[in-house]
Amino acid sequence: MRKTKGFSLIELMIAMGILTIIATVAVPKVQMWNARNRGLQAVLEIISDFSKARSVAGYTVVGDDTNGVIKIPVKINDETGEPEGGEMNVYLGIRLQTAIVFGLNEYSVYQKKDMANTASSWQNSELLKKNLLPNTISIERMNGDSESEGFTRRLVFNSNGLVKTKEDAFPSLTAVKCGSLDNPLKQLVMSLVLRSRIDSSGGSSIWYRIDIDKSGEYFICSAFADSYSDSIFTNSAANPLNI
Repeated sequence: MRKTKGFSLIELMIAMGILTIIATVAVPKVQMWNARNRGLQAVLEIISDFSKARSVAGYTVVGDDTNGVIKIPVKINDETGEPEGGEMNVYLGIRLQTAIVFGLNEYSVYQKKDMANTASSWQNSELLKKNLLPNTISIERMNGDSESEGFTRRLVFNSNGLVKTKEDAFPSLTAVKCGSLDNPLKQLVMSLVLRSRIDSSGGSSIWYRIDIDKSGEYFICSAFADSYSDSIFTNSAANPLNI
């Protein structure tokens, strides 16, 4: 009978040491890869929902019995020209505003139910979509405002698809360089900073800045940093993303 030779204790210890080294090197790379993928997915969703909210604002919404309806006679007397024989409802198309409201780990798209141009008119608006972000993803800045600003972190779209003016939605925005590359966008309506943590405990993160202008064109810059400052996107390590 042929005797099978096993591994010695020293050989097993060497193998375990090699595996430990490989794991130590591989785990951070896997975490970086996951953080990058989660961040890019969130970036693409935000850009897509920006376009959808803008389009929905331009849709014609059919009125109901109390909003956007006129009554016309069913039959008119040929001799007198007076209506007779009842009335019928004709519904008028109305275009309502939409808004994207950004929280720290979520954002929602709303549409107004009436044409009133007051802040309270948004309280009974219809929720079109709510997107919950992974716990390692956060929206750190929205047009310069932090999460503590609450409802001011929003974009409001008129029926023409354009973002409303400064006092209603956003402050004056200026495009910044991405690394050594000039940002080509002008007349920004949105500048959002998104953070993707490499591990759940925080610390090192991948940061994304999404700039969108009045025409809907967008420019994305990414940077690796432990904490946020305005300079992380202008230093030489920042990279523009072509997606």
